[in-house]
Amino acid sequence: MILEIVLTVVIVVALLLFFGVSPGTILLVLGIVVLGLIALTILAMFLFFVLTDAALLFRKPVKGTFLRVDDSGRFDHAVYQVGDAEYSCNFPAESFGRKRIYQENKQYLLLIPRSEKRRTAYDRHSLMIIAVGTLFSALLLGLMILGVSFFRSMV
Repeated sequence: MILEIVLTVVIVVALLLFFGVSPGTILLVLGIVVLGLIALTILAMFLFFVLTDAALLFRKPVKGTFLRVDDSGRFDHAVYQVGDAEYSCNFPAESFGRKRIYQENKQYLLLIPRSEKRRTAYDRHSLMIIAVGTLFSALLLGLMILGVSFFRSMV
């Protein structure tokens, strides 16, 4: 996928040079495109964390017992037991210090859906990731807005 993108950019730049577009104009456009992609990434990250924060409002806190780390899906995730049901954590399981973080048969505070249809949970590690991610993405978004307003004032 990355190779196709790089080859496409090289071909487009070669064609633009062949048709007489100046290298300075090409670099300016490429810089604007890269900055636009960075801005879209920051915005998408901010929206993800804000929507995740909003989803937390519709969950209830319960105590759950850690069972195992399941590695059958796209990523390893913690599995907890609440009552007779098993709940999978929405975020990937921590790989660094896993034995200290996840201890079998230990009770943890979880946030689970109020309805019984979905069997997903947020544990303390995912809540910490959400809090830090929300803070940093809001900070990055604010810096991006300040940067855009600074460059607009220069033009």
